[in-house]
Amino acid sequence: MSGDYDPKIPILREMLALSILNKLEDCGFNEVGFDDKTREKIFSRVIPDTRIVVKVYTTVVGKEVRGEGKDAIRVCAVYNGTDGSTKGIVKSTRVHRTGNINEICDRMHERMRTTWSKASTGKKCWKCNAPTFTSKSGKQVCAEICWMTKEQKDAEKLQYKFKQSAKRHSRSYRRRY
Repeated sequence: MSGDYDPKIPILREMLALSILNKLEDCGFNEVGFDDKTREKIFSRVIPDTRIVVKVYTTVVGKEVRGEGKDAIRVCAVYNGTDGSTKGIVKSTRVHRTGNINEICDRMHERMRTTWSKASTGKKCWKCNAPTFTSKSGKQVCAEICWMTKEQKDAEKLQYKFKQSAKRHSRSYRRRY
């Protein structure tokens, strides 16, 4: 396609969706489902001999990409912990759906390759060999949180759930008109 992508034209949204899905299939990614809130298709590929998965949030809903808005194609890598939890270890910049359809797919492919290489060659924990990620404070942290005991991890999870529940319930005082 030589022209620019225009989200207002349904046939171009379908063409972009097909191009995205074909590129993901060519790269060995498999559909793992869809996001419950946005209904967009999610694709993933496991990095061999690791617990790391590269995920692509496509913005494809049904047979076409979503219309124009503040969304974009997102690529990230997550670590599946031994306790069943998942932790994000790499995130890439968003792929905005602007310009030529082939260029959009090329940018997505570039982000997938960059995320794959960062996730597979990133720093490892000296104690348990799990990958590390950058915390909110800017420090490198083990994805397994191996410095804590199981009891400490469970207590922290419970405290987090309680804090989130309190946030949800504190908003109920607002008037609804």
